[in-house]
Amino acid sequence: MSKLEFKLDLIEQELALVNKRLGEIIESAGPEIQEVGDYIFNGTGKRIRPTLFLIAAYRDGKNLSHLIDAAVALELIHTASLLHDDVIDQADLRRGKDAAHIKWSNKIAVLSGDYLLSRAFDLLVSYQDWPMMNIVVNIVRNMSEGEVEQAFANTSMPDLEERYLSWIGKKSASFFAGCCEAGSLLGGDGRSEQLLWSKYGYNLGIAFQLIDDLLDYTGDNSATGKPIYGDLNNRVITLPLIRTIKQHRKQEVISNFIENNQACGSQIGVVARTVLDGDGPAYTYKKAEEYADKAAVLSRQLNSQHKYKALVLEQLAHNLLLRKK
Repeated sequence: MSKLEFKLDLIEQELALVNKRLGEIIESAGPEIQEVGDYIFNGTGKRIRPTLFLIAAYRDGKNLSHLIDAAVALELIHTASLLHDDVIDQADLRRGKDAAHIKWSNKIAVLSGDYLLSRAFDLLVSYQDWPMMNIVVNIVRNMSEGEVEQAFANTSMPDLEERYLSWIGKKSASFFAGCCEAGSLLGGDGRSEQLLWSKYGYNLGIAFQLIDDLLDYTGDNSATGKPIYGDLNNRVITLPLIRTIKQHRKQEVISNFIENNQACGSQIGVVARTVLDGDGPAYTYKKAEEYADKAAVLSRQLNSQHKYKALVLEQLAHNLLLRKK
């Protein structure tokens, strides 16, 4: 298996409804939003967050159609964050084509992201479910905190690896955890089961982000849909680089590069090669394996009402390690 693929018979129809509803929301907007929305949603998004939410909410014989808007809201929040991230990082590509800020402008990309956020919260408020709203608000707050903390990072910080895991825990893992917890909540689980789902999502999210950061060095941009060395080019400190700094005798050279925003492309290539020649990539993959294994163990503890459900969750955890995009 060369990419993130897993069997989703349980919620196949619901995911089709999520895509249909996304289209309806974009079509209900003005022509300008429609133009941007048609462009950004007509891609190869994996819909992982709605998937986690719907799997957690799934119960044998129960219709999930009333939860489609909540699943859509989670995807809208994620897409809004991508629009904003691409402007911050000045990334050229997203899902194999020009990022929205390249096709239009920074202003249009940011404002479009704001619009998607407003529609997401409009959908969520309609449920009048304040525990669910609290989960989603925490997702957005954690993402923002993690982004700001990582933006302030420098290579001289003590305990850099631990700080990195905290950043991605807030940026990525808390989103996965929140989707799982919200689905469990709306599916009717008690608090202990909700927390177990949250732990599963958190470990899955850490593994997902570790592989994402690894692919920035080892991936093929034709598969990932993103430019190679994008994090490095934007001086984003991730685990492959952190491990290299810790192990490599050229630590000062790497640190000077990270702190010099005027460094040229050839220097990026030198630092990237230093990372690839060391054990940073292998170390990052091993860490991802550890978190995926934790998620797999947790999946077996979930009191699923469908025997196939735990198998799907375990398969998802392990398939994250195989993905190429």
